[in-house]
Amino acid sequence: MDIPFHTVAGTVDLGAVGPEFFSAFSIADTLAKINRYNGRTPRPWSVASHSLLVEALCPFVDLKGWALLHDAHESVIGDITTPAVDYLCLVGGGQAVRTAINAAKGRLDRIIGTAWECPPRSHSLEIRRADWVALQAEYGVFFGRPADFLTAEDREDVQRACDLIPEIPASWVASRDAWIARAEELASMGLLKLPRSIAADAA
Repeated sequence: MDIPFHTVAGTVDLGAVGPEFFSAFSIADTLAKINRYNGRTPRPWSVASHSLLVEALCPFVDLKGWALLHDAHESVIGDITTPAVDYLCLVGGGQAVRTAINAAKGRLDRIIGTAWECPPRSHSLEIRRADWVALQAEYGVFFGRPADFLTAEDREDVQRACDLIPEIPASWVASRDAWIARAEELASMGLLKLPRSIAADAA
């Protein structure tokens, strides 16, 4: 099935995208322009910035590559928020919507993992916890709603995340460049491989 997908580099068939589609620049540039929470934060906070936060919170070095890439599939399907998924299920899709979204994420993750020579680790408990801690910190910082069910350990981790948020670039250009820079650092550590040079993308 041909699914036209428009990009600045031209139109591609989304149903047939391969590893070559997921270069460092294309992922970072797109994620930096996608605001978390459908843009309802008081200031811009992109998926790229969130990914940098999750990577910083990830406790194990060998997982940091995928921690940075954990939402890279959103460069294709966007940031479909949990409330949006719940609403789509409510109004007629049932669990089929959730199943389809999860299947799409899994397929894209496998392609991205191949491109970056970084095995998908989306089910890693450590990455999932770092993502959850980032989420709780974002709730507190951006919406003034700190969770009241946190354990002492949770509170310590969430506070660390809250302290990190102001240090992470928020503008789209800065967050894009910071994401790419961190990807380059992780590549130099042998934790992933950049699929293409940044210069090739920018040309």
